[in-house]
Formats: sequence, structure tokens, C-alpha cells
Amino acid sequence: MKPYLTGVAFLAAFIALQAAAQQADPAGALPPGGEAPVDEVPAISDAAPQSDGTPDATSVTLSCSFATECVDDECAATDYEGRLTIISDGAGLAEAEWDDPSESVAMAAVVENGMTLASATETAPAKQRLLTVLESGEARFTTHLTDPAMSITYAGQCE
Repeated sequence: MKPYLTGVAFLAAFIALQAAAQQADPAGALPPGGEAPVDEVPAISDAAPQSDGTPDATSVTLSCSFATECVDDECAATDYEGRLTIISDGAGLAEAEWDDPSESVAMAAVVENGMTLASATETAPAKQRLLTVLESGEARFTTHLTDPAMSITYAGQCE
């Protein structure tokens, strides 16, 4: 087969697929990009109670204070504080928010056997955060930065 015929066959197949896709939704029922029905699903914290009136989610707030800050391998005393609020429906991964005097960060959290792990990934600028709270309240909050590559770790307590 000649190369230009292969290209023509491909183009014809592509046009046929486009036409079939338009016929599958002749009334234009599909929403435009960015307006999918999932965008209308309320966040877990906004969801209504169960039919018996019990809440479908629980909220826990941990107040954290850190006494040590380490930037890579250099450590010093600090008085850094923040608050982690976790909203969970008990089905595994929960929504969380870290608030400190300078910012609020949306996080995902897991609470199991008295331990809490909360994390967030950001892309502009790229960084990863992890808050670990043991059952005793001992806590570590770490931020990994990429430009320049470095880590900041806080050691303290959450209750």
C-alpha cells in the first residue's frame, strides 16, 4: 500500500470516530470541559448527615507545637506552631487541612491505631509535606523542596 493511502485511511477512520462520538451524545448532554458532574459533588465536610441523623463524617483537630527546626542537617530551637484539622467518614483516606500563621495547606490523611499521617504534594513550586503524629503525640513535620533541593523538619508534639 502506498504511504499516502495509509494516511488517507487513518484520516478517514479518525473522522468516522469523531462522527460516532457526536452521535453518541446527539442532544449535547455532555458538559463542557471543567464542568463535569463530579465538580458538583460536595466535599466530605459539606455532606449531609446519614438518613438516621447521625453525622457522616467526624472532625478532629490537633494543635501542634514544635521545639526543633532542622534545615537539612543544621538544627536550631523554634517556636513553630500549627493546627491540623482532619475530616473523616471512616472509610480510609480523609481530608485534612494544615493551618499555621503563614498559610493553609490541603492534605490527605490516614488515622489508624492512634497514629496520624497527613501529606500534601504541591507543584508550583514543587514540594512534598508529611506530618506524622504518634499515639503519644510525638510529631514530625517535614517539607521537601526542589529548588534548591532541601528538607525542613520540625520535631515536637501534637494534641
